[in-house]
Amino acid sequence: NTRLRTEVAAGDMLYKVFPKKVADMLKAGRKVEPETHNNVTVFFSDIVRFTDISRALSPVKVCQMLDRLYLAFDALANKHEVFKVETIGDAWVGVTNLEGNQSATHVKRIAEFAVEAVAAANNIMIDEDDPAAGTLHIRVGFHSGPVVSNVIGSLNPRYALFGDTMNTASRMESLSTSDRIQCTETSARILKEQAPDFPRRRRGKVAVKGKGNMVTYWVGSLLTHEKSPKGRKGGFDDKKMI
Repeated sequence: NTRLRTEVAAGDMLYKVFPKKVADMLKAGRKVEPETHNNVTVFFSDIVRFTDISRALSPVKVCQMLDRLYLAFDALANKHEVFKVETIGDAWVGVTNLEGNQSATHVKRIAEFAVEAVAAANNIMIDEDDPAAGTLHIRVGFHSGPVVSNVIGSLNPRYALFGDTMNTASRMESLSTSDRIQCTETSARILKEQAPDFPRRRRGKVAVKGKGNMVTYWVGSLLTHEKSPKGRKGGFDDKKMI
């Protein structure tokens, strides 16, 4: 009957929003307690010059653009088994190894996901009614370390991750540049173990707020990253210099 179908659909939705173990507990009506995850990799991305784009487009077109981008990211997340934590405006946040079953691949999965996410963004039109507006560019950053997860609130409960690993991953993104992927030395070292041939290059020391100078790495194909931003399609390239 209709009520049964609704209950089944609601149960299925839990598994799209929460990790399986958490969804099982919520479905059973049990309280979810904070859980420590000792070694995860956290991914952050945001859209280059999003404020300028939002100013140029109507709110409806901004929503449609974000939907196109996030549908592409969600498909890639399924492919690489990256858990989508949340989206905040133009930021997309994901994580690997929450369940501890990706210990040998968690950085490799994020690195592969990140490279494909940058490529996917470059194929998303800013405004489908105005091809001259060009396509999207994103900044990406990731870091590996411990986090604590919990379900916050009871009205529209939110699954959230906490800890310095989150802050550091976010800093890697904000200090990255257009169409580039930056990670910490910690993640780069693990990536070398999990995928020795994956392209990466030492960026050097970068001043990170609250952290001082940190050695960071560029990840992904250096050939595409070394192109000058001048002349890129769309005119929304990042001008930030580090």
